[in-house]
Amino acid sequence: MQRTPEQASIVRCTPARHALWREAGVYAVLAGLYVALAVWEPSFRGWVNFRNVLTQISMVAIVAVGMTAVIISGGIDLSVGSVAALAACVPAVLMSHHGWGGGAGVALTLALGAALGLLNGAAITFVGLPPFIATLALMVMARGLAFVVSGGGAIYNLPAAYLWPGSGNVAEGVPLIVKLPAMVALMALLYAAGHLVMQRTRLGRYLYSVGANEEASRLSGVPTVRVKLFGYGLCGFLAGLAGMLYTGYVGAAEPTIGDGLELDAIAAVVIGGTSLSGGQGNLPGTLAGALLIGLVRNGLNLMQVNSNYQRVAIGGIIFAAVTIDMFQKRRRRV
Repeated sequence: MQRTPEQASIVRCTPARHALWREAGVYAVLAGLYVALAVWEPSFRGWVNFRNVLTQISMVAIVAVGMTAVIISGGIDLSVGSVAALAACVPAVLMSHHGWGGGAGVALTLALGAALGLLNGAAITFVGLPPFIATLALMVMARGLAFVVSGGGAIYNLPAAYLWPGSGNVAEGVPLIVKLPAMVALMALLYAAGHLVMQRTRLGRYLYSVGANEEASRLSGVPTVRVKLFGYGLCGFLAGLAGMLYTGYVGAAEPTIGDGLELDAIAAVVIGGTSLSGGQGNLPGTLAGALLIGLVRNGLNLMQVNSNYQRVAIGGIIFAAVTIDMFQKRRRRV
């Protein structure tokens, strides 16, 4: 049936309106939670603690940039935590035991992360494996290889240049209260650049198109294979970067790096309004989701709440976010 211009306008605007209300809800919950925790726990207030929250969520939030692209395009990546560990342990062995420099270690970490992400993409697009199976298999293999390469223990004596992104500050020699960790600044830059790509470029439109209807996109001339490879490659690249940041933050590369990272990243994306069925979502919402998780954990830590109850709280938030997403999809079908 041919739509009138008015009907076409409604079709275009309705999803955007739903997304706007969903994001507004996340931001409202975020603001309300911050106020409630600040009133309940005085030590929660102030820039110093908020900077700690930003530092704690930086690595999850950075991986969530790539996870957002993957989920918007209709996929999912369960391997990011294991990729982070392997991409950190391999260069760490070469730097610690074979004299590699920090610059070479950084390049290898990022290249290895991207290569593992592309391996996921190739298994999904060329072999035809479901994203859940392909990334689950790599998750198990990469984690096992990280233990093999590292010998099951931490790797120390790494170059300062490799550790600095995870432990340094943008401006050294200034009062502690105004210091900005390098990883927080890097997170902000990645979100700004990623949002610009997602909203203002052809590649960003292709990601949404593939996630909404891959077959229709392919018939319309969208290079669906390259788009999906980009999404998984970016996710692996950022997982490698997160592995390097974790290493700098703790001062050593460990095979347990990134344990549970995939769940936190997916949770941030879903809480931020990205639909698990693809085609909807954005990076500001993902950042809000990561902040929400970080605030909950930080506040509960300050109130000395048992870590097991913290998991219950985060699980409840994820359940609520997915339930809201399903409810909104049913309303759009009506």
